[in-house]
Amino acid sequence: MLHRRALTLVPTLALAATACGGRLPDPGRRLRGPAPAATAAIAWHEQAVAGDGPALYLQAWRPTAAPPRGVLVIHHGLADHGARYGDLARRLVDAGYAVWALDMRGHGRSAGPRVSSPSIDAYLDDLDRVMAVVRAAEPGRPVFLLGHSLGGLIATLYGLERDATLAGLVLSAPALAFPAPPLEAALIRTIAGVSPDARILATPHGNFSSDPTMAAQLDADPLVYAPPGPARTARAALDGVARVWARPHALTVPLLALHGTADRLTGPAGSRDLVRRAGGDDRTLRLYPGLAHDLLHEPGGAGATVAGEVRAWLDARTGGPAVAFASPDPSAPLAGDGRAHALAIELDARGAAPTEGGAIAASGGLRVRAGLGRSGPGLGYLGGLDLRAGYEDGGTVDLDLHALGLALRRGGALVAVTGGVGLGGPRGLTTVDLPVEVTVEAPVGGVRVLARAGLTWHLTDVDADADAEPVTGLADQAQAFLGLRLGRDRRYWGAVRAGAGPFVGLTYQASGEATWLGLAIGAQLWGGR
Repeated sequence: MLHRRALTLVPTLALAATACGGRLPDPGRRLRGPAPAATAAIAWHEQAVAGDGPALYLQAWRPTAAPPRGVLVIHHGLADHGARYGDLARRLVDAGYAVWALDMRGHGRSAGPRVSSPSIDAYLDDLDRVMAVVRAAEPGRPVFLLGHSLGGLIATLYGLERDATLAGLVLSAPALAFPAPPLEAALIRTIAGVSPDARILATPHGNFSSDPTMAAQLDADPLVYAPPGPARTARAALDGVARVWARPHALTVPLLALHGTADRLTGPAGSRDLVRRAGGDDRTLRLYPGLAHDLLHEPGGAGATVAGEVRAWLDARTGGPAVAFASPDPSAPLAGDGRAHALAIELDARGAAPTEGGAIAASGGLRVRAGLGRSGPGLGYLGGLDLRAGYEDGGTVDLDLHALGLALRRGGALVAVTGGVGLGGPRGLTTVDLPVEVTVEAPVGGVRVLARAGLTWHLTDVDADADAEPVTGLADQAQAFLGLRLGRDRRYWGAVRAGAGPFVGLTYQASGEATWLGLAIGAQLWGGR
């Protein structure tokens, strides 16, 4: 996400200083705060977790009166730290649980470049190290894993790919879907590929909680990292999201997903869809009307209510009484639903030669297409503009506005007919045209096929040859393009797909008695469904 404003996906992804391409600081354990006050009922300790990767900070709250009935490991989210979950830990220790909370790499007291990870697997490897320590310290106890936001994504992947023996997963506002345009996923991956240290990752504390004082508290917390983080972390999270939705049915551990309906950072639709599609029999969804992203710290007693439901769910799976939660309406629309919107942006350079000899024409162009529609069959509006400038026996400029259009979008494929009005000509915008275009696009393996064919009628043309025959017997000009965009379209949350990459294609144009054949090279960003 571009810092604070552009790319809402990264704050939405909840993903958070130097110039672009510089290195992030690595202060390690940069602050040694006072230990929590000891009580007769709670034993607290801290330790470092070594191994292959940065040193991780881990703290534990354990009951002193009796062995714990179960163990909860807490994985915080982006630009957060484990100590913020101390209130939840003490509540659960009072109920007989041992609670362990890590600071993930690059966060809090753990080492590593701030808010940075080379891959989603690095986070999973870190969690492997932590879980090994916890299981060694708590032999024979059922181990649950709670993840918030980015930590919720990591926890989901952990239960999906690393440890199916977990006693249960508790997901608090997990980063599984986002109220953001699909194109942003392609843009983030593109930026990360070019400059992985680019500071595009914001930490929007203003949207973190419905408590108006929370942003100031987070800004004042020396363990919370506020400056923008690197593109590599955003890409790591997107990779994780794609892996979850590639096979959600493989998640079989008991599951409790919690989400506020007013969450502006991660979409509650992701929690709903995971509970729908996970493969286990023990799946529970709790939606909290009006609550924001930081569920366990929401004001007015709301956070305590959420914590109480977490405890009740854990109790029911460690020998306590069963608990029945209210079931939300599964048909209600939620943020992150991935509606049938689409956006494509292309830049290209073209060269074309007349088939009967003559000067080569060269041009550069911008093509934008935007679609609106409903889910289901994906039938809806498509429109956009084409801008092309070049040289062909003199300078030429063409601007076509495709204001009318109808498209069918399904599974990343597109069939559309668009039309509108255009201006152009060799001496400025002297011609008024009526362009019509048929577009077909589809992902095929690791490429995206791009095919277009169009006709143009000249309404006025100060340079037109009055004796010229229409090239088709109907239109004054015909054009076609057939190309391949390299790079696989990826499926993210819901039906959302996105892709980016270079393309190459063949061009055809006929006008009057002249015909041109040519080559186009360029790049495309695409996002939709």
